Amino acid sequence: MTEIVGVAEAERASAPPRGTASTAVTLATQICRFDDVLGATAADRLLEEGCHALMDEVRGRGAGAEAMVPPTWRCADQADRFPALTAVVTRLAPMVMTMLGVPVVDPRVSFGFTMHNELPPDARREEPPVRDSPGPGPGSSDPHRISFIYHLHRRPRGFTGGQTRIYDTTVREGHPGIAESFRDVQPDHDSLVFFPSDAWYQVRPVASPSAKLLDSRFAFHGRLSASAR
Repeated sequence: MTEIVGVAEAERASAPPRGTASTAVTLATQICRFDDVLGATAADRLLEEGCHALMDEVRGRGAGAEAMVPPTWRCADQADRFPALTAVVTRLAPMVMTMLGVPVVDPRVSFGFTMHNELPPDARREEPPVRDSPGPGPGSSDPHRISFIYHLHRRPRGFTGGQTRIYDTTVREGHPGIAESFRDVQPDHDSLVFFPSDAWYQVRPVASPSAKLLDSRFAFHGRLSASAR
């Protein structure tokens, strides 16, 4: 297992200085990445099982053929179905919490299975940056603290793109926002990346020339949350 801990790398656009008395502070988003997490055999088996789960759900919603699978799909609440991934995330959790500086009391693992076969490069149509939690604040009861994405794909890879873009955060007058700087995490097979849930992220455009389900970008997208008391 290869471990990489990184601060978001700057890919900044030039912008003219703003005539304002307020000062924006940019906070680099810490990430923690692991490669070769399960090993080739177990990762391939997990991909096969994930595809079966996805097709079961697609058929359950009335789409009976692979050709009818939409460009994107998400199967929610899959942690109980895939205990091997739950176990490895649970084992890594104490180390990740220390490295990211984000403690989670009695962490609970949850995740869904996602598929992206085509995401258009048109900026007007691509998925906007989102975050899994607004972070701590007055009156906040959101228990989500750390997010993770476990990437899977068939080899050789049948798609291009699909990076997870994780943005830095700007704080101006106490209000967080999306910074111009970011880090693109490659969707390498059997790789796992953790980052704070209050960070903005985005799946970059995906192109799968074959349009086949098995040539899609697959990922388990989950969270480490504080257990309810």
